[in-house]
Amino acid sequence: MLKSIADFFKSVFRFLRLYYLPLFISFGVLLVIAVSVVLWLDMKVMPEYTRSGLEFSIPSVVGMNLDSARTVIEADSFKVSDEIIKKVDATKPAGTILEQYPRAGAKCKHGRKIYLTLSKGAQPVVVPDLIGKSPQDALYKIAEKKLVADSVLYEFSEDYPDGVVMGQSLVVNDTVDIGDRIFIVVSVGKHPSEYIIPDVKGQILKQASLTLRKGGFKITEIKYQKNTDLLPNTIIDQEPVPGEIVYQGAEVKLVVSSMTE
Repeated sequence: MLKSIADFFKSVFRFLRLYYLPLFISFGVLLVIAVSVVLWLDMKVMPEYTRSGLEFSIPSVVGMNLDSARTVIEADSFKVSDEIIKKVDATKPAGTILEQYPRAGAKCKHGRKIYLTLSKGAQPVVVPDLIGKSPQDALYKIAEKKLVADSVLYEFSEDYPDGVVMGQSLVVNDTVDIGDRIFIVVSVGKHPSEYIIPDVKGQILKQASLTLRKGGFKITEIKYQKNTDLLPNTIIDQEPVPGEIVYQGAEVKLVVSSMTE
């Protein structure tokens, strides 16, 4: 009996081995091939495919005009954003690209929008009316308009009192650019009947020069003399001497301290 059962199972195993084992082996081989293909696609092909959209360099368009920048950007399959920022910049002509985002050389997918900032050029400003104002108020107005105060001149005037602006180099209400230079002329009052040389000894050269110019005098000579007891550029001597009565526009010579010969 046991022998008959054993013979039966042997027959079954022999049948399976002959007819189904090749099928199992073929299925196993196909499964291994399929898994290998999937792994190869996942590790090699797909990363290359997905990464390809991230490895295109953004071109540099800073310094170009908008039309040229658009041509360059679109030629590389990127897009110019409709949101274009404009900034006042006196150093670049209007319409010049000042900035871009993303920056040049950044890696982005095709179709990425590039945001641009354009120069509006120098912002025009209206020249303020400074006549009749104090020098301090005039300089404040000049700075407020973002103009540059070039210099302050002093002249006698029969029409304007001492200490007010009587002239300016730019015409009132004209349109100029930010950063343009302007100088003002300040009245020192009416011409005096007598001109008395002021005492500027002991003053710093800058202050002495201002004092003499306001008095209507001209500095024609400055000599430097070594003097370690005084601060550099201190007035040691002057000619004519203080208190002397002179003519209008008289010439003044100064001796100024120096640390060296």
